[in-house]
Amino acid sequence: MRVKVAGLVLAVGLVAAACGGNDEEPVDSSAPQKAGGELTVADPLAPSSLDPVAGSSGGDQMSLYPIFDRLVNFDPKTLEPQPGLATEWSYPDPQTLVLTLREGVTFQDGTPFDGEAVKASLERALDKNISKISADLSMIDSIEASGPLEVTVHLNRPDTSLILILADRAGMIVSPTAVTKEGADFAQHPVGAGPYTFEKYVPNDQMVVTKNLDYWQDGKPYLDQITFKYFTDQQTANNALQGDQADIVLNADLADISTLEKMSGVSVVSEPSLLTDGCYFNFSRPPFDSVEARQAIAVAIDRDALNKSYAFGEAEPTSEVFPAGYWAADPDLQDTFTHDTDRAKELLDEAGHPDGLSITGVTFQDTGEVRKMEIYQEQLKEVGIDLTFEVFDPATVAQKFFTEHSYDIACASWSGRPDPSQTASSLFSSTSFYNAGSYAAPGMDDALAAAAAGQTQEERAEAFGKVTQINQEYVLWLPFLSEPNVTAIDDKVRGLTPNAYGKIDVSFLSVG
Repeated sequence: MRVKVAGLVLAVGLVAAACGGNDEEPVDSSAPQKAGGELTVADPLAPSSLDPVAGSSGGDQMSLYPIFDRLVNFDPKTLEPQPGLATEWSYPDPQTLVLTLREGVTFQDGTPFDGEAVKASLERALDKNISKISADLSMIDSIEASGPLEVTVHLNRPDTSLILILADRAGMIVSPTAVTKEGADFAQHPVGAGPYTFEKYVPNDQMVVTKNLDYWQDGKPYLDQITFKYFTDQQTANNALQGDQADIVLNADLADISTLEKMSGVSVVSEPSLLTDGCYFNFSRPPFDSVEARQAIAVAIDRDALNKSYAFGEAEPTSEVFPAGYWAADPDLQDTFTHDTDRAKELLDEAGHPDGLSITGVTFQDTGEVRKMEIYQEQLKEVGIDLTFEVFDPATVAQKFFTEHSYDIACASWSGRPDPSQTASSLFSSTSFYNAGSYAAPGMDDALAAAAAGQTQEERAEAFGKVTQINQEYVLWLPFLSEPNVTAIDDKVRGLTPNAYGKIDVSFLSVG
């Protein structure tokens, strides 16, 4: 059974044309849930780190959610901010944010959750020596615990994006006691205030978490244990679901929808998401220190052919990082990069490569990511570009490409972020971890600041149009397809809540 979650279309404004489906009723997520039992999750991406601020893969959040509650949650349909560990927030002036914290919360090691813990956690997220998300918080000047259950954040500029940034990694508050005790080994012994307590992690294989008996939400979580099994091969994950070795498959490949639909007792839930396929460039050396070389790649890729051969028509070709219909997307910029092999060759000539060139690439160990890379490889041959690539786990890809700058190009899907400024800053800011070579596109910093500072959605949308224009001119990050998020779930599992973010939180599911 295929379920299309159409409610997201009206609430978020995402186009659902890519999410085929039928007229069957959705999975009944409102069915009564009962306590007890265990859940096994098939996840295509092992976490790059179990330290929220140290990880670099967009897939990490699904493994982090059970361990770490966030300061702010979001409505799954609209992505509007909702209370989390912070029950209220206010801006007494444009450069001051005051957070009121939830009472009666403790971390899994018994440490009280309070203003000092939040201050320490946010300052840790700002520390560039350990944090890969410090650029997300570049608007913060200082943080004070202004009361036992109050935190005041002083900003260096007006920025309305911070609230939803605190619904992501930066808002995953860590136990100060555990950080002090474990030091550099915190990722091996993560402690948060979430519904499950970390038990063990076997790298690139599995993670086990058990019910937090002192969790602040009465009656939750329902499950006694969740086991994440990390499968780099989609067929192996599908087999696990069919053979009752897994109860849910996260981020299923679009190519496998028809296979999953044929499984007895399994529902396939497809919803619009912020997921976009694309490539990062290494700006620190030739050939991609040349904008013409990057522009050549942009027009060499045939997005329509990619959609058909990889996504079986389930995705949406795009020239911008935000999906069509999303409030931060500019409809006039959706199809800027028209496939043109002759123009690609001209641009290579302008870049000093009239006879073509050879480039090295890297991607994740995931069936879909490897398949996309093979298609890029085939299409680039048509314009004289010889692409060879290697495949690693997410943590190794991040180290080799973003830290060591060992490859020319890295291609992988970008999973989006709760606030579009977070995506834009991560991909386009010269200070971001994801900017391999710290390239500063003219005008981009001002455009990013304007997009974050806007007081209304309309003001911000106009500013994001400028951000997209600059990205398309200088090709900092190259988008190809907007993808729906696909989840395959055993019918005995209750409580699935899809979200427009495209990252499923399994913490409050139940079985039976």
